[in-house]
Amino acid sequence: MHPVLMFSAGLLTGIVGIRLAKKAGTSATAHDLGEKTRHGVGQARDGLRQATVDGLAAVERASASLRGRLESPPAADAPAPGADEAKPAGDGAKS
Repeated sequence: MHPVLMFSAGLLTGIVGIRLAKKAGTSATAHDLGEKTRHGVGQARDGLRQATVDGLAAVERASASLRGRLESPPAADAPAPGADEAKPAGDGAKS
């Protein structure tokens, strides 16, 4: 008996849906929905394209900065990398 109940509920739901669709004028609604969807997809495409361009520009700036650091010779005034470690340890016995 349960499958018959499910079938009849589905049938009634379908009939009500079809009647509501006919009253609402689905052709105009479907056309408007299609236009809104195309507009939304266009906006998403433009936003994605702009985000990609911005990301590539950031990568370009970062790589140019790193390239500049690697190509320039090290400054003569800069201390050697291990200069702080070479400090002599004091006597340590203060009175």
